[in-house]
Amino acid sequence: MIPHSRPRFGPAFEAALLEVLRSGQVVMGGQAVSLESELAMRLSQARAAVTDSGTSALMLALRAMGMQGEIRRVGIPAYVCSSVPYAVRAAGSTPVARGCGEDLRLCPQALTQAEGLDAVVLVHPFGMVEPLAAASWPCPVVEDVAQSVGAELDGRPLGGFGRLAIGSFHATKPWGGAYGGFVAGSDAALLEAVCTMRDPDRADAWPGYAGHHQLSDLHAAMARVRLGWADDERAQRRLLAERLDPWLAGLDVEPLAGRHDGNHFRYIVRAPGRAQQAIALLREHGVGAMPPVPRLWAVQADAGAQRAMADCVSVPLLADMAEHEVKQLRNGLQYAFAD
Repeated sequence: MIPHSRPRFGPAFEAALLEVLRSGQVVMGGQAVSLESELAMRLSQARAAVTDSGTSALMLALRAMGMQGEIRRVGIPAYVCSSVPYAVRAAGSTPVARGCGEDLRLCPQALTQAEGLDAVVLVHPFGMVEPLAAASWPCPVVEDVAQSVGAELDGRPLGGFGRLAIGSFHATKPWGGAYGGFVAGSDAALLEAVCTMRDPDRADAWPGYAGHHQLSDLHAAMARVRLGWADDERAQRRLLAERLDPWLAGLDVEPLAGRHDGNHFRYIVRAPGRAQQAIALLREHGVGAMPPVPRLWAVQADAGAQRAMADCVSVPLLADMAEHEVKQLRNGLQYAFAD
């Protein structure tokens, strides 16, 4: 079975972890500080703060913003993984579903519907670029780049369009090592609040919330190795996506994520009404396909999100895919989507 995701490890990771173990500093230390500097540079931000997960990063970002003004209602995509609404609720806010467009990004109406919201979590989904990141929103924006880091919009790296940006170092993410997350931005007060809340032993005043959300040096070292490979992995995924497009020509499917400028984190196709059947057929052929989003978090999800659940399939797009796996993937696609 070709897995849907397959983290890459090897001698570079082993050397990095051995260096940390020999240093005697395995909790948050020099590796985490170096990772924060590298992140700020890559995202063109003044500062970054690493955390124990991407979910924690979003929760802390919203709590930090709440210190400067109450954050009650937070707009998030109706078609998004459940960790986003969980983080919003953990911040003490209420997630409000925004519509899903045909290409799985936000409906254009999401901008006009933002009146009455206290904040928006703007997600760049599945390796794609969300163009509304460059729009003028009537409320603060947290830019979620977990799946699309490394991509650009209008010549600027993603992560520089919102009041804060958040991301993930989970092993399956484009910049993943093993586990962790980050908050980045140019507002010194917000980043300082995040740093205070992630380490209660550091706080010199009651911040309203604090928890142990630091990233260990072991995890930071792994993320730094992966970050060094990120550009090459993105190029390899793009080349594979360019091979997949013609293989689907003539079949009753529409490639989505593979056709948008981004980091090609995922390759998603729309097969109207046939997602579950296609996933089963692909798995019969040894291809670990999955729904892009396992389940809808909003009980009253909009029609676009419900259509995406019925239509969309995510197939493996691995930077280290061997040629025999590429052939197996091609055969599986033709097997699953043939008339």
